[in-house]
Amino acid sequence: MPINVLGAVLLEGPQVIPGWELIKTYAPAVAVVGAIKYYFGGSSNIWERDMHGRVFMITGGTSGVGAQVAFQLASQGAQIVLLVRKVEDQWLIDYIEDMRERTNNFLIYAEECDLASLHSVRKFATKWLDNSPPRRLDGVVCCAAESIPPYKPRQVTTDGLERQMGVNYVSHFHLLTLLGPALRVQPPDRDVRVVLASCASQSLGELDLEDPLWQTRRYPTNKPLSVYGTSKLLLGLFAKEFQNQLDEYERKDKAPCNVRLVTANPGILRTPSTRRFLSLGSVWGLILYWILFPIWFIFLKSAYEGSQSIMYALSAKDLAKMQGAQHIQECRIVKSSRKELFDEELQKQYFQATEKKIEEVERQSAKQRAMNAPPKEKKDKKEKTGKEDVATNLSTSSIQEDVYTMPKTPEELEAKLNILRKDLASAATKKRKGKKA
Repeated sequence: MPINVLGAVLLEGPQVIPGWELIKTYAPAVAVVGAIKYYFGGSSNIWERDMHGRVFMITGGTSGVGAQVAFQLASQGAQIVLLVRKVEDQWLIDYIEDMRERTNNFLIYAEECDLASLHSVRKFATKWLDNSPPRRLDGVVCCAAESIPPYKPRQVTTDGLERQMGVNYVSHFHLLTLLGPALRVQPPDRDVRVVLASCASQSLGELDLEDPLWQTRRYPTNKPLSVYGTSKLLLGLFAKEFQNQLDEYERKDKAPCNVRLVTANPGILRTPSTRRFLSLGSVWGLILYWILFPIWFIFLKSAYEGSQSIMYALSAKDLAKMQGAQHIQECRIVKSSRKELFDEELQKQYFQATEKKIEEVERQSAKQRAMNAPPKEKKDKKEKTGKEDVATNLSTSSIQEDVYTMPKTPEELEAKLNILRKDLASAATKKRKGKKA
């Protein structure tokens, strides 16, 4: 049949093809749309790396691009540690079970590490470090991010930080600096990668050394993307400075630094975060988003397509030999257009300023927790006083009269037992005196 059709086309022309008029009319438009879709889909990672048995820690690994990265690494045999808000969540349990079945990899776990709470981050990092010998860690992938829609009021973390700055930048800064000892002690033959998800919106970032975390500056409700971009720009500055600190660290075995920090721009994606931003966080906006979905489908990447640059950052062998933190876009090493990313002195200043702010915020949060929670000393004192009061109120005569009835409280039981012990001791003493007489 195909041969006959081809022969007819050669002899009589393409007009013999069924539906030729429709094909001739719409094929050019379909081809153009397909070419545009292919172009905006971005590049694919061509590097392959043996991930079997490697341990990767992932933030934001339950949705969007982070979920795709987790799935691909798990499919290649890596052990995955998902950092999540709560581990006691039925949805999370089902999600992990589903991923284990789809990847045939049961080394997928979750640990509680709420990026909206510096205290939660510290507790997780302390738990991870409190292990001897040190736990294996081949990489940390930071994909978690908050993007507040326009015209929404300022939102804050549990520590009172602006939410985009707190989750996107401060918590990842805190997590990685706390995990610094775990990264430094990995064997020299282990190629450790730390990948920070970046964004083109960093070009909109506005730096202010007096207020690096946007605590006192007026929040721009009409353009929250500038705050989001600032958080991503600060993340890039942190990557540069932290890489320099890791390079300067002298290992006991005198081996060179085997940890590489990389910022990777996955592009603009069709993820829940983007959907929330484009829909302005409203129902009507969501309806409009779905009406315009064909446009988003053509021009925005899928989560899988966006994950390719991150997978490149985890897989490319060339990165292990390069000095300094690198920036990846479309599976290529590129240079950023922001001049701040080449100013080492500025990077140190923002690193130190952020460390100082985190210390202040943690101290304030600790005081607040102490005020909200009942002091242990008062609780112990109250319990002790209660026991003494019960013992005082229970007279010897009343207990002796009622010693064999069931006590109503533990304090009453203890008091009755003490009376019985005294009675037995007194009886034994009298018996010994009688024998002597």
